[in-house]
Amino acid sequence: MIKGNFRTRKSNASRIRRTYKTYFAFNFSFLTRDKRYNLDKNNNSIDKNVQAKLLEKIEKLSIEEISVVLGWAKEQGLEQLPDNVVSLSINPFFSSSGRLEEYGNVYWVFRLNDKGRVIGKINRNIFYILSIDTKFNLYKH
Repeated sequence: MIKGNFRTRKSNASRIRRTYKTYFAFNFSFLTRDKRYNLDKNNNSIDKNVQAKLLEKIEKLSIEEISVVLGWAKEQGLEQLPDNVVSLSINPFFSSSGRLEEYGNVYWVFRLNDKGRVIGKINRNIFYILSIDTKFNLYKH
């Protein structure tokens, strides 16, 4: 039988870790260099209305947990497309970094209503925005 005061040793191994909700973060570092599908100031198809809708949609997608967003219909949330159905000029830095192969053989898409759609890749909680398609011509749908 053990007598005396028991002291709890604080050990990182035995500590119950707090769980956190996971939300999307958005990265614009690897937007395509094709000026028709990026935020270049000379791109006439991505005007202030499209930019406002893009910001509104990113806010909506990033304030809900990822598990919730993935359960939404594709019109409100995200849609997955195989790489081979999307005709996208990938930023060479995205490819050379190894991210293209590492993040799977699907693209993820979210819609900006009738203003366009955003195409990217997801790694954990980071949505890498690769293209903003306001012409609806990067894949058939």
